[in-house]
Amino acid sequence: MLNLGMTEIFCFAVIALLVLGPDKLPEAARFVAKWYGKIKKFINNIQNEIDRELRLSEFREEMQKEIDKITELERRMQQQLDALKGTQTPSETEVAETKTQSPVIYSHCSEQRIVPFSVAYQKHLPHHLESPLSAPKFDTELKIAV
Repeated sequence: MLNLGMTEIFCFAVIALLVLGPDKLPEAARFVAKWYGKIKKFINNIQNEIDRELRLSEFREEMQKEIDKITELERRMQQQLDALKGTQTPSETEVAETKTQSPVIYSHCSEQRIVPFSVAYQKHLPHHLESPLSAPKFDTELKIAV
C-alpha cells in the first residue's frame, strides 16, 4: 500500500526509538498497527462496495437488454399473428369453426351413426349411408384418446 522498502522501515524504527524511547515504543507500535488495520479494513470495505455496485449495474444492463429482446420478439410475433389473421381465407375460417362443433349425426338408416370427420372429409362421404347387414352389434363403445 505504501511501497516502503526495508531501508525506509529501518529508518522509521530508528527515528521512533530515538524520539519515543524504549519505554513508549511498543505502545506506539501497537497504536500505529491498530489504526493501520482499521484504515486497511475501511479501504477494503469501500472497494467491495464499489465492486458490488458495478456488478449490480452490469446485471441491470444485461436484464434491460434481455427485456428489450423479449419485447421485440413479442412485437414480431404479434405482427405475424396479425398477418396470418389477415391472410386467412373464409373457407379456412369455416373449417376452424366447424372443427369446434359437435360431430355430425346421420339418421337416414335404421341406426344412428356418429361421424366425427371435419367438413373437408364430410364432403367426400356419400349422401346415403347404408347400414352394413353383417355388422356385429357390441354393447361397449370404442373410445380413442387424442
